[in-house]
Amino acid sequence: MIQQINPSEKVTTEVSKLFKVLKINQLLRAANIRKASGVNVQQIFEFIFLLAFLGKKMNR
Repeated sequence: MIQQINPSEKVTTEVSKLFKVLKINQLLRAANIRKASGVNVQQIFEFIFLLAFLGKKMNR
C-alpha cells in the first residue's frame, strides 16, 4: 500500500531539517535567548515559524 504524506507533516519535517542545517539553536543561544524550564526555545521558535507556512493564526 502506498503511504500518503500529509502536506503539513512534510512542511514540518522540512522546517526541522532547515533549522538543523542553519543551526538555529546555536544562533538562539548566541543571542542569549533562553528559558529556565519547560519547552525548548528552539521548539517554540520553530512552531511560530511554522504557523506562517501552515496558514494558521497565533490567536488560537
